[in-house]
Amino acid sequence: MRISSSTASSSDPSTSASPLVNGLSPNKRIPQGRIVKRVLVTGAAGYLGRSMCDVLASDYELLRLDIAAVENGSGIDGTDHPNGNGTSISSGKGKTLHGSVTDRSLIDQACGQSDALVLAHMAPNRSEAYDWPDACMDINVKGVALALEAAVRHRIRRVVLISSIAVVWGHVLKKRFLSSDLELFPTDTYGMTKMLQENVARFYHQKHGLEIAMLRPAYVLREDSLVNKYGETSKNVTWQCIDPRDIGRAAHAALQVSELGCESFYLMAGPDAELYADLATPRERLGWVPEHRFEGLPIERI
Repeated sequence: MRISSSTASSSDPSTSASPLVNGLSPNKRIPQGRIVKRVLVTGAAGYLGRSMCDVLASDYELLRLDIAAVENGSGIDGTDHPNGNGTSISSGKGKTLHGSVTDRSLIDQACGQSDALVLAHMAPNRSEAYDWPDACMDINVKGVALALEAAVRHRIRRVVLISSIAVVWGHVLKKRFLSSDLELFPTDTYGMTKMLQENVARFYHQKHGLEIAMLRPAYVLREDSLVNKYGETSKNVTWQCIDPRDIGRAAHAALQVSELGCESFYLMAGPDAELYADLATPRERLGWVPEHRFEGLPIERI
């Protein structure tokens, strides 16, 4: 699969023929036809990251990065590993890399081994992580900025950013249909960090031509168990429900689509989701149709 470039303005100095562009010589600028074989997945040990890796591993060699990669004494791929930041181990489906997305040298190392990025990391799934903006800004925003800068330096072109419906939550509260052209309208610190992630992504697209799919899932919930990322079991489902495996399929589709700018896609699959959000765009642009529709389950109307 070859990825074509986005159209860039001739007036943008980053696309001019000057000897140096942001410190990069012309032969270091992002190529227009890189074949994606190796994919870096950040947040790979998390609730969402694990399901996404299961989907992506069918077609890609994965480099799984997470600071919380140790579970029950083994790595996220089930293999034992030594302690220490930045320790890389081989597995049957790629490698794991243990450390933080805020570690610039580690992110640079990881991007140097990758052809594309899936940025699925987030601050710990505890409410207190968002009481103050320091830790969540570091992880959610700085982590994305470092990854995108490293992508430019290693001539990576294709990126999938896991954003959130939280960037438009104010419109949800006002019962507005979620179209792709809505102004961003977060209502809490988490949503603010996701909005800033998207703003950083748009900058790197405009400045460097990165092709970025910004996926906006709503309420992530396994259809088979109805267990969410907090380990809680839901009794009812809503239009906002989306199975993490379907998010993985959307990321897979975004890696494979032939042309991509910097585009946002809503992902939800609960009852009547099409009445609340634009699901035609991910279907038409990515060929994405959710497999898990939460049918036959008690519905909570919100």
